[in-house]
Amino acid sequence: MMRTLLALLSGGLLYAAALAQTPAALTPAPAPTPEQRMIDDIGTHAELMPNLERLCDDIGARLTGSPQLQAAQQWAMTRLRAYGAVDVHLEAYDMGRPWRRGPARAHLLNASGMTLDVVQKGWTEGTAAPVRAEVALLDVKTLDEFRAAAPALKGKIVLVESAPRATPAQRQDPARYFADASRAVRDAQLAGVLLVSSKDDGLRDMWGGPRSLFDRHAAIVTREHANLLKRLLARGIVPRVELELGGHFAARPALAHNVVSDYPGNDGTGEMVVLGAHLDSWDLGAGATDNGSGVVAMLEVLRAWHALGLRPKRSLRIVLFSGEEQGLLGSRAYVAAHRDVLDRIQAVLVQDTGSGRVIGFPDMRNEAWYAALTQAVAPAAALGPLDVMYGPAGGSDFEPFFAAGVPAFPALQDERDYRSHIQHSQVDAIDHVDRAGLVQAAQVLAVVAWGLANGERLPHAAAAN
Repeated sequence: MMRTLLALLSGGLLYAAALAQTPAALTPAPAPTPEQRMIDDIGTHAELMPNLERLCDDIGARLTGSPQLQAAQQWAMTRLRAYGAVDVHLEAYDMGRPWRRGPARAHLLNASGMTLDVVQKGWTEGTAAPVRAEVALLDVKTLDEFRAAAPALKGKIVLVESAPRATPAQRQDPARYFADASRAVRDAQLAGVLLVSSKDDGLRDMWGGPRSLFDRHAAIVTREHANLLKRLLARGIVPRVELELGGHFAARPALAHNVVSDYPGNDGTGEMVVLGAHLDSWDLGAGATDNGSGVVAMLEVLRAWHALGLRPKRSLRIVLFSGEEQGLLGSRAYVAAHRDVLDRIQAVLVQDTGSGRVIGFPDMRNEAWYAALTQAVAPAAALGPLDVMYGPAGGSDFEPFFAAGVPAFPALQDERDYRSHIQHSQVDAIDHVDRAGLVQAAQVLAVVAWGLANGERLPHAAAAN
């Protein structure tokens, strides 16, 4: 009995001593920050992949002006409302005549007679009937060089090695240069044009818009088949090709739309942070990485904030643009329509380079923006290396805002094989989505948007001329 009492006494003294030496063990852990709650919620409850499957598998490719894009816009509006957005609506702009894809066929009439892998370049006039002509190589740098080469190109299907580009002097008046170059191409009376895919491994490619130098009888041929034609020419064998392109424009102009919605803030000033992505896509694949990934990432930011009951100081506006692939038509139209209230925008964040993890943001060479971005990015440090990088960026829907002086930043991402293989090609599908990277991107965007929505006011820059 005595041994038992001594053992109990000894154990009690040791426990009391341990408690005295570790008072922190009794101190409650600090409440998680809003940023940490967002990171945890998106990591656990993200609806990114189910949303992407509905967008890409159920609706599919979303060419601007197509019924598929209209269906995607209705779907997105439903998701935005479910995630707490208000004033969810469409904003229209004039897109000109919509373009519809048709069949595209080409084959050699001599040599091996093989079928060539071609697709019609977007926003170009097709052929009324099959075109049969010799192939000639176009390799020029300037408009003057093109004019000099033009007589030998008349009536030929031209394989474009390089096309004329504006000189520094001509870039001072781009409208005049484009008019002069377009006139020179029309006067050359080309039978057809073969542009070369930028993708590797026999992958197709796609681009085009209302302002296009080669705007009729234009196709994009895979790199391997372009090389075949060049080898024949190098050996003195002039390829003859039959080309048939069925894409065409609608008879009348139409309206396109952006999807716009708000998640109200608390300060009542009307200031906002804009999250942007483009809902339109090219139509060779399903548009999963360009830019379905950006769309569902923006939806996920909203879902997490709403699920956690978080209200920022400034409002969050989500804009899902159309017409990005035709030259930023939707974002240009948005900026033009809202020019009188651009000063209320604290910042614009856009994701449009695939589904890879975010590695940072450019400061757009503005020191004041660098400081604000650095502060907003800091709470996301646990998500991997993130940097605010010196320099500009281009190529997506943040550009019209930046040109108007608004702080506007693209998410810089780990692109991997996005440029060389996936973007605009037939393999832009969910199979090539980096799921872990997409989750991290949504987490980073949620944290940075929160920091900008609650941080000090960012100065606007002088609008570019």
